[in-house]
Amino acid sequence: MDELRKILIKYKDIDFDEKLGNFDSLVDFSTMFYRDVAEIYDAVTRTRNLDRNPVGFQINDAAILGLLVRIWKILKEIVYYYEKKNADIIGLLDRQVIEAAVTAKYLLLNGDDAVEDYRRCSYKSRLQTLRRAAESPEFFETPAGRRLLKSIRKKLENDGFTEDSFGIQRENRWRLQGKTFY
Repeated sequence: MDELRKILIKYKDIDFDEKLGNFDSLVDFSTMFYRDVAEIYDAVTRTRNLDRNPVGFQINDAAILGLLVRIWKILKEIVYYYEKKNADIIGLLDRQVIEAAVTAKYLLLNGDDAVEDYRRCSYKSRLQTLRRAAESPEFFETPAGRRLLKSIRKKLENDGFTEDSFGIQRENRWRLQGKTFY
């Protein structure tokens, strides 16, 4: 939490009228602000609630945490391109941040059923890989292909799923609870 305090203290004595008074100071201030927001996300994702998760993160918490990590990593990239004044790349990255933030908020507000559906939807490409292995097994007979299949099957087993566990997700066209977020 010291990291957060250090970041917030910087803003205590800032003269916002001066920082927002002209374009150059606005750019400097916004760059600092965006960098600090990314650092806050970074710090929050590394802070563990020992009462809730004494030995690690629960699987549903990990899904949300993964989205938060995605947000801070993309925010750090946005700051990099903001400093380079490359608005084309920033425009592409902004959408990804918004999508991850909206999804994380939805999962937080809608509980474990939504998180499980989100986790199941993440299997779409893995299941496509299993289907390709059955249809065209050449690659999957190589050592790399066998490792890939073994990894997918192990993940299914660890999550308690089978290849037939995804009927609802198929019906919803692999959209989180059938909703379109973007």
